Formats: sequence, structure tokens, C-alpha cells
Amino acid sequence: MITLLDYGAGNLASLEGALDAMGYVHKRAETPANAAPESLWLLPGDGHYHSAQHSLSESGWWGALRTRIREDKPLLGICVGLQLLAEGSEEAPDAPGLGVFPGMVRRLGPGVKVPNMGWSMTTRTDAHPAFKADSTGWLYFVHSYALAVSDSTVFSAEHGRTFTAVAAKGRVLAFQPHPEKSGAFGRGLLDHSLRWLGETPQEAT
Repeated sequence: MITLLDYGAGNLASLEGALDAMGYVHKRAETPANAAPESLWLLPGDGHYHSAQHSLSESGWWGALRTRIREDKPLLGICVGLQLLAEGSEEAPDAPGLGVFPGMVRRLGPGVKVPNMGWSMTTRTDAHPAFKADSTGWLYFVHSYALAVSDSTVFSAEHGRTFTAVAAKGRVLAFQPHPEKSGAFGRGLLDHSLRWLGETPQEAT
């Protein structure tokens, strides 16, 4: 079972459609009390970093996420969900991050159009058991800020500078792009991530 954090800062419809197509059981939860017991938590996010962080704090998710990370339980972030897992963002300097991945999220550029909306080639930069050694391809991005490459980077991409496209540490994985909107390659990465984090899709009947 996958718990989708429904805190008002993520477009869950596309994720739900992708999860349904891949056979994964899921539910929305507006507060931690509504999360499925022992489920994988999926942290989406669109829009402004501060708004997302504030909504998570107001709904009780922020403290619950800190506990989950400390207990090394499975967590998957997407888009702003990845940024929230960094130390913070220059988009909202006073709003702390969850601190899983090192570094601050910074505006893309210089010399390129922002926001970055469209397809970018991703390059495998480090080994991770969730992904095949030769997995590289095009993913769909919609963002103005990104995390620099670090020891947590598994895939990188470029838009004015090289940035983290997929990051991992412990039982936490996160995507800056939208894998559910990235065709067969993106959904394949999402599927591998969910399986590595302990989820099993239902067989089609």
C-alpha cells in the first residue's frame, strides 16, 4: 500500500493514474493519522517551496516525516518533494528542509529559460540497487529550482548547469522530474523505485 500525502501542494491525479496503470494499491491521506499502517509514503509537490513546507507543517506531516526519516522507513519524493528533502531552498531561505540530501536548492541557470518545462536527458552518475546499470534516458521536468550534484545523486541532468535529477539515501528516493509523465522510461524508473522500497504491484485480472 502506498500513502499519497495529500497536503494541498501536489497534483495527485497524474500519480494516481500511473499507479493504477502499474497495478499499485494506494490511498490519499490528508494527515499522518490517515496514513495506511506500515505503508510507503509518497511525497509529491508542485509550486512554491515555502507554501509546500508550510502546508506540511500545518497538517502534521512535517514532524511525521522527520520521524519516518529517523526510523529509516521508505519514502519517495517527486518534484518539490525532492527539494523538501534537501537542507533548504533559496526560494524560501527561512523555511528549513528535511536534511536528507546535502546542499541547498538553488535557482536554475544562468543563461537559460526558467522555469525549465519539458524533456531533458538524464545521465546515470552513481550505482543504486533500484536501477539497472545502463538506465539513462529522457524525463519530463517542470521546475525553476534544483539541487546541486552530491554524493546522494543517482541521475543528473542539465539546464544552465548540472543538477540532481534523482537522489537516494538510505530508504529515501526522490525525483526532480515527473516520472509518471515521462513515458515508458520514466514509469520504468518509478516502478523500479517502488519495488526497491518494498511495494509489489497486483497482477492484472
